[in-house]
Amino acid sequence: MALALPTYETDQLVSMIGSKRPLVGQLRVLLAPLMARKGPTRFLDPFCGSGAVSRLARGMGMQVMASDLEPFSFILNHVYLTLRSDDLVPMFTEMGGIDAYLSMLNLHGLFAAETGGGMTEPYLSRHYAPQETENPDLLGERLFFTAENARFLDAVREEIEHSWEERRISATEKTVVLASILYEASRRANTSGTFTAYHKDLLGSRSRIMQRCQLQAPLLPDEEVAQGEMHLCDAATFVKSRSADICFLDPPASVHQYGSAYHLLNSIAVWDRYAPSGCRDGEGRLSDRAGIRSDWKSTYSPFCSLKHADAAFIHLFGAIDARHIVLTYPASSLVSSERIVELLRARHDPVTVIPLQKRNQGGRQAKDGKQQIEQVFITGKSDAFSVPVGSGVDRLPLIRRLDALASAVFARPMEVPPFSFLGNVMLENSLPVETLLQMPLETLARRIGELERSVCSSGEQALHVLLSQAANMDLTAPVRAKLVKRSVSLVRSMAREVGVGRLKEIVMTCTAPQKVLEVMDAIAYHATQEE
Repeated sequence: MALALPTYETDQLVSMIGSKRPLVGQLRVLLAPLMARKGPTRFLDPFCGSGAVSRLARGMGMQVMASDLEPFSFILNHVYLTLRSDDLVPMFTEMGGIDAYLSMLNLHGLFAAETGGGMTEPYLSRHYAPQETENPDLLGERLFFTAENARFLDAVREEIEHSWEERRISATEKTVVLASILYEASRRANTSGTFTAYHKDLLGSRSRIMQRCQLQAPLLPDEEVAQGEMHLCDAATFVKSRSADICFLDPPASVHQYGSAYHLLNSIAVWDRYAPSGCRDGEGRLSDRAGIRSDWKSTYSPFCSLKHADAAFIHLFGAIDARHIVLTYPASSLVSSERIVELLRARHDPVTVIPLQKRNQGGRQAKDGKQQIEQVFITGKSDAFSVPVGSGVDRLPLIRRLDALASAVFARPMEVPPFSFLGNVMLENSLPVETLLQMPLETLARRIGELERSVCSSGEQALHVLLSQAANMDLTAPVRAKLVKRSVSLVRSMAREVGVGRLKEIVMTCTAPQKVLEVMDAIAYHATQEE
């Protein structure tokens, strides 16, 4: 597989029902022509969810205003939509910086995971995990996490709350580490995307579930990216008081209420230690298998109801003040495609409908590998929507491949016009949509293929390439800084794959200025101390 660095737009995203992460490449093509010709593009996302599309819009230079009803979503997106990478630098000064604080939390969690100590009031490990991972009680214990990971999460979440109560961390610093623990909890959960059920065979679960928890710093955009907004309110209320160039709508499209589907993430976010029922039947089986919070209906969405979804769409469409509405909705769902077009045309005509294919996220995949048809409804005057539908759709698979190369590291200096590169080894930015549409299809495919064949095959090779280019004195200071920053991201992502000794050896054999090597060596040390 092509090796690429983690990217702001596609990594550290919580897996959720209906996630648009697989569609970000196609959505980039469809959103770009709708951007304002003068000034910043105001982008509304009232169903923010995992934040995948809002991150995409922010990365494209739009002024993002997003909202969601779920507390865990609000915390995650508050961090990823309102902060930039430089904002992390002055944080956690009393603890020696964010890397030092995360290392401390990881060591604290590791101690709890191994010994059961370091926490005063077990919560997840008492109600949502077995006492012993190797010998779970399949009838009387919930198996959402391994015993070790539940103890890790308990200890770290408790420590974060104590730090906040004792004013050792600020409100913003608290949200940063909460975002890290929420993402890690979602990754290590013994589920198929929601917390309404868990896999019965804990020991036979996927490797990501059995791996030990380890907090990572949020991957945030560079300083030139505009600061966004994140709110906690329902969609209609949110859009009613705001005008926009683009209003992106990704409403729930199934009967699954998000408050119940992600109840454990909300419990970790608010940390009120909601205690589920421990009642058992005559056979010792838990009566309340999922342990869902009793207050999940506080974030009830009418879009998840066969009875109320139609009226909810009418109310929402009537509240929107935007030049364009971009609505994504599965072809087979609660409200028919024909009805959605009818409702949109009542106030926002004309309407263009573009079918896209995507694999399901946050749930079981079809055994035959078939992809779900996702429809994109775009409203606005035809002269404002400049993407030729046929041409644009034909190129979407190529755009998806190109999007996957956004953070790739190339093994040799590249000259592939019309692409531009950072130090000739990384794509500098995405090409304008107009350029991609005007380029002959065969030419675009050939050049993307050339890029794919030149991607580094390992993290070690990529790190050598990045730091060697960073040592090139002909580069401008901003380009060199970006290459070093990408190297830092790569070192962090490699931390689990190799031991501390090997990672330090790799760093010290790279070609780079001594000060850069010292910094990389320190990062390698801190990253792997958490193992």
